[in-house]
Amino acid sequence: MSDPTERKIEFILEMQAQFAANLSRSEVNIDKLSAAVGELRQSAGELGESVGELRESVGELRHSVGELRFSVAELAGIVGESIRISDDRFTRLDERIAKLAEAQRGMAEAQKATDERLNVLMNVVERHITGHSHGPQTPIKQ
Repeated sequence: MSDPTERKIEFILEMQAQFAANLSRSEVNIDKLSAAVGELRQSAGELGESVGELRESVGELRHSVGELRFSVAELAGIVGESIRISDDRFTRLDERIAKLAEAQRGMAEAQKATDERLNVLMNVVERHITGHSHGPQTPIKQ
């Protein structure tokens, strides 16, 4: 064979060797990509399961929030009624205290009048015992 033909064959063989090396690297890369795609599929499956569980949890949470709203509304009604009842009781208590205070003032005035009458009676009895013109009498000895 001639020299230019050998160079062409050598060139073709080199190109074929490079192609084979590139093909081998490509196959390795394809294998790596296949493994990565497999992992991604597995991760996507797990993510799908997690999303499903999350949806279920959100549904349960919505239900719980609904029940909580109902309970809070019911409790607010009970507290409101308790406040109204307490207000009524305090109003009645204030009225009773006012009546007691008024009665106490009346009792104080009556006590004052009774004290004045008692003082007058004590003066009358004292004058009667001692007499109008006599001084204090000496006690009788037994």
